[in-house]
Amino acid sequence: MEYKVYSSIEELGESSWDSIVSKRFFLSYKYLATLEKACVQLEYKYVLGFEAGNFVSLCYFQIIPFSGTALRQYLPSSNFLFRKLYENTLAKVRTNLLVLGNVIFTCENGVLIADNSKKNKETYIQDSLKLVRDSLSVKPLGTMISENIITVSKRLFWQNEFHIFQVEDRMELNLADMSLWEDYQNKLQSKYRVRIKKILELNHNTQTIYITKNNFPIYRKQLEKLFLNVLDNSKFRLTTISVDYFYQFLLNVDRFKMKGYLLNDQLIGFVTFFHLDSIIEVHYAGLDYDANQKIKIYNYMLVDMIQEAFLREVKKVCFGRTAQELKSTLGALPYSTTSSLKINNRLFNLLTPLFLNRMVPEKWVQRSPFKSK
Repeated sequence: MEYKVYSSIEELGESSWDSIVSKRFFLSYKYLATLEKACVQLEYKYVLGFEAGNFVSLCYFQIIPFSGTALRQYLPSSNFLFRKLYENTLAKVRTNLLVLGNVIFTCENGVLIADNSKKNKETYIQDSLKLVRDSLSVKPLGTMISENIITVSKRLFWQNEFHIFQVEDRMELNLADMSLWEDYQNKLQSKYRVRIKKILELNHNTQTIYITKNNFPIYRKQLEKLFLNVLDNSKFRLTTISVDYFYQFLLNVDRFKMKGYLLNDQLIGFVTFFHLDSIIEVHYAGLDYDANQKIKIYNYMLVDMIQEAFLREVKKVCFGRTAQELKSTLGALPYSTTSSLKINNRLFNLLTPLFLNRMVPEKWVQRSPFKSK
């Protein structure tokens, strides 16, 4: 068994890389090379495993700058001793976090194991984790493993002191038995069909445009303001990206799309997505919250993504993880996801569940908008 560690995907070259991962877009050379350019605040590690010269495993990692102050809001407010311990220790931490997977777009777990592999998946992951840790000049605060990798063998991860925790459900809308927007509307119960009609009426003056690499500079300042609105309202994020992230993808990735929504010639919202062969993966959005109060522009963007799916003849829309109940009113179903975390300091790792338990996703009500069969 031989492993090779790379710090940039460019060290391998596009043809060599894509010959290994040709069927998974979010592991493709073009996507990952663009991600490196778009998110320069992160470091990257790629571990490839070979048996008898044949590829058997890939694990890719991101090293993220981490500040202990990001956890302040998750402290138990009534526990004075715990808060005091936090203020004198973790609050002062300025370090890195090692992540297996992609924290920028959480639909890809960063692991690929070949069909001809002889060991179980967890063995390759454990080997790759050790190699990456050993290659880092500064020891990270801890390691996070995302996107259901640990579900096959939870005991193995518990033995290595990882804490498994739930993250927000991934919301997906299946359009497999529909060909037209009218088919979708006809399948909805009356009250949900009326809601969509009202959203469309509220936005009858909203102009929809595609934002491209050519007109992006014209709207850049407005896009930045809208995006910061959303970032400032987010509950927790491991890293922050700039609006120029979108420009890099518009320049380099044809499958990446960006739509803007104008009212009286002012941008009041935008949404980005990846158009893949059989799915639209909705990405980041930006929003004017005042306009949203008046005309529900966010709801309108979600409806527009469904219309986009019919236009592009794809059969599934992944809406991401936020606003799950709202997305369920459009017919999206939840798909449960777990991640795991280990802090290298034994004391902090024992206390980690106190933070994770306060980060449990809020409960919400699943709606069933489609008519019963």
